[in-house]
Amino acid sequence: MAVVQRLKDKIDRMKITIPITPDQYSVALSILHGIGDVADSPHIKHWRGQYGSRLMLKDGLQSIAQITTGISKTQYRYWKWELWPDHMTRPEYSPAWQEFQALFNTLAADHDPVYSLNHAMDAGKISYLEIARDFVGVDKQDLLPWTAHAKKGDIWQKGGEKGAIYVGSKDSPRQFVIYDKRLQLIAKGQHCPCPSLVRVEARLRSPGIMATELDQLADPFPHLHIASLSKARALSKEKQWHNFIENTSNHGASSAFSQLSKHYRKIYRERLNECTFKWWH
Repeated sequence: MAVVQRLKDKIDRMKITIPITPDQYSVALSILHGIGDVADSPHIKHWRGQYGSRLMLKDGLQSIAQITTGISKTQYRYWKWELWPDHMTRPEYSPAWQEFQALFNTLAADHDPVYSLNHAMDAGKISYLEIARDFVGVDKQDLLPWTAHAKKGDIWQKGGEKGAIYVGSKDSPRQFVIYDKRLQLIAKGQHCPCPSLVRVEARLRSPGIMATELDQLADPFPHLHIASLSKARALSKEKQWHNFIENTSNHGASSAFSQLSKHYRKIYRERLNECTFKWWH
């Protein structure tokens, strides 16, 4: 039996939004346009749009930070920091991050402190959050993730190859994504020291907390269940059960549950609970 090791949970990505006034929005555009005009770095990219502007810091294929200012259809003006905290402090990416900070601070120093990262961390609201939980020694092909209430989900497929598993829709307040992190790192040209690395990611939209309240965020992972496909197949010889399991494996649990009556949904949830991996909870 493979030994599964759970690595430390981390915030992989976060967005912090600050509302700004029309005058502050005009200044915000000038700051981002100014940095975009003078930045002499392959790591910094700048986009100007009809309803805003954004500045992206990347090192190769790895995103590190992004600043966006924009205006919505309801005339809501905002300034938003998007951060990849786990990469900002890594030795291979920290020089690019420090260079970016120095450039930003130089060009924004004479303006309202509302644009600073410190202000965002003190007064900003979390508008998006990705929390990553990584496991070493997990066979991704044996995973059957599901939740009791998600009405949508999907499994990325290319030809006969299965990739990321999505539980919940991309527009819902909470979505879970399970994927092979090792393959993703290799695709980015990065080294992965683990022979296997499966990531279980919680994506939270508008969680309703300030940046200062991040440590008070409730753990989202108890809402997600992960059963063993092999255990589920061996649990019963019932044909309808096996059809459900294969449907779940191929198209996701949400699709499979939607084809059952309320009676069988309850029974099959209980069966899946019997097949939950011990390493998960």
